[in-house]
Amino acid sequence: MNDDVLPAIWMSDLPVDKEKVMIAMNAVLDEDRAVRAKERGIRIASVLALALLCLPLMWAAAYGVSPLVRGGYALMAVGTAVLVATEWTYLTWSRQALPGPTDARSQLQKTTFLLSRQASLMRSAAVWCAPVFLGTGLIGLWLYQQRTATGGSLLWAAGVIGWILVFVGGASTAAKLDDRRRRMEQLLSDLA
Repeated sequence: MNDDVLPAIWMSDLPVDKEKVMIAMNAVLDEDRAVRAKERGIRIASVLALALLCLPLMWAAAYGVSPLVRGGYALMAVGTAVLVATEWTYLTWSRQALPGPTDARSQLQKTTFLLSRQASLMRSAAVWCAPVFLGTGLIGLWLYQQRTATGGSLLWAAGVIGWILVFVGGASTAAKLDDRRRRMEQLLSDLA
């Protein structure tokens, strides 16, 4: 079933077959459910990995070689905890968007709303990841001052590249979520 089914139904002079409309709506909801199921496992694994990463970061924040390093690791631990909380929120919204006992129209409305929230969360990924990269910058500063300028510069470059990748990845994910939301909104407007 593709997105051209509903416009074809509405433009035909034949009476609207409610079963075809329901099939189209259920196809959109099934596609959304499949996408969410596919990404859920990856997101749960990332939440667990980040939560486990918080422990060594907190240890390094407590026992780092200098105040600058401890501050860097503390920022990274805070940033990682924020990432865990954000991923958890995203997963919660994904579970809320799963079809339930409600009718298909209200489910589409609920899913479009939650997709909008998830897209805006992904667009702001570079902001809520900032503590991790600021902590990396502090550790790079320590390396630059205490060890080698090359090591510090390389760590700064890696941090900047990582931050850019987070920004691009968040924008890309937001665009995909917005595309799914627009298709559902078009289906809802076709039903009105």
